[in-house]
Amino acid sequence: MSGWIRRSVFAFASASFVIGAGIAPLLAEETDADRSMATAAWWQLGASVAGLGGLIATLVISIAANRTATRALIQSESTSRKELRAYLSVAPAGVHRMKRVEPRIIGQIALQNVGQVFATKVKMVVKMRVSADRNLADFPVDEDTAENIGTVHPGAVVRRGADEGAPPPEKPARGTKTYIYVWGCIWYNDGFDKERRHTEFCHRYNVASRLPGTGFIIEPEKARYHNHGPNEAD
Repeated sequence: MSGWIRRSVFAFASASFVIGAGIAPLLAEETDADRSMATAAWWQLGASVAGLGGLIATLVISIAANRTATRALIQSESTSRKELRAYLSVAPAGVHRMKRVEPRIIGQIALQNVGQVFATKVKMVVKMRVSADRNLADFPVDEDTAENIGTVHPGAVVRRGADEGAPPPEKPARGTKTYIYVWGCIWYNDGFDKERRHTEFCHRYNVASRLPGTGFIIEPEKARYHNHGPNEAD
């Protein structure tokens, strides 16, 4: 009996060993597979995070590039406007005696559009004064009283005289000087901006620079831009 029990126990133990030996590799294999799956999952997660990071970086770079391109476009547009807009300049055109019943002298100016587009809604005021003061500083202008010129096309030159002349000045006494001031302002639209542009000017002539003879003529090149007067533009 006891022998049979011993043989039965031995057989059960042997069978258990065989089954255990067969199952152990399977368990070990399953564990390695799980680990491989977990590792693959972590790698996939890392790749996804890296891809998301790359996408965000690309998006940030695209936004920055778009902003840079927008700024460049705005700057280019502003530069183009500055290069193409109308610019009205005013040059001295001398002083001449007008032959009327009562002779008078008139200061002249030459208005020119040195820009690339039409100057529109142009208005102009031109005034003059004879004075012994070389440092005269009072030069009032008023757009409400300005002459309506209209439109000045690119390259055009418009000549105008002062709205009121003056009697020809006498020859200055020894040791004294007499000056003729021609000043005014031009208002206009430059073809792009709604804001009104303007050009102020003030030219000074020394009466002693008049040409000799019976007439009264001072040539344009004798003019000086008066440093106490308005000579500016926008």
